[in-house]
Amino acid sequence: MEHAISVRSGAKPFLGLAVALGAVTLLGGCATKKYVRTSVDTSAHELSARIDTNEQTIKQTQGQVEELNGVTREQGQKISTLDNGLKQTDTKAQQALTTGQTAQNAANKAAGQVATLETKFQNRNHYVVLNEEQVRFKFNSAKLDPSFEQVLDEVAQQLKQNPDTILVMEGHTDATGSDDYNIQLGQKRVQAVTRYLVVKHELPINRISDLSLGEDRPLADNKNRDGRAQNRAVVVRVMGPQMEGGSPGTVSQARPDEETDSR
Repeated sequence: MEHAISVRSGAKPFLGLAVALGAVTLLGGCATKKYVRTSVDTSAHELSARIDTNEQTIKQTQGQVEELNGVTREQGQKISTLDNGLKQTDTKAQQALTTGQTAQNAANKAAGQVATLETKFQNRNHYVVLNEEQVRFKFNSAKLDPSFEQVLDEVAQQLKQNPDTILVMEGHTDATGSDDYNIQLGQKRVQAVTRYLVVKHELPINRISDLSLGEDRPLADNKNRDGRAQNRAVVVRVMGPQMEGGSPGTVSQARPDEETDSR
């Protein structure tokens, strides 16, 4: 009995120690939780502050990027404007080159025309025969034979194509009859040719010169029939200023008529 009491009495100090240790452990656990809570709160505040700082940095960076983009767009617009200006300058330069070439061509053309005019002026009195035709008439007649109209048409066309040409005509007869009669007959023949050219082809009469030679300066020998037929004619000469390197045209002979009589 006494032993049992002794055991109980000895257990009291251990019980107190256990209670004390539990209290210390409880207090230590509370302190640790508080510390942990405090540390977590501090870390959260620091992390939030860092996030805020990073957000501000990001916003600043975004602002700088936008500003840089604005500068880039502005520079791009300036480059585009400069490129357009260069294209316009190139176009103007090409236009100026074309204008200069046109002016040079015009100057060369004008120089050529001046040289041509100078040559014409120097040779204004140096006429050469470019073409010669003979229009035959029947005996004692001044009526134009229709078979020679084509010849005169070609002559008129030649004068129209070259305004510097003139027409010189000579009226001829054979040696039959008096001199005065033959001169009058030769003049009537020249007038018949002139009338045809002026009326039908409207050639200016001031470009036509004519003269009746009658039986003088015959075209062929009046002693034979063929010669007298050839002398009953009007000689038509197309004449123009002699140009440098130019040469007279060919002379063509119209076909003679059959002679039925002299003159």
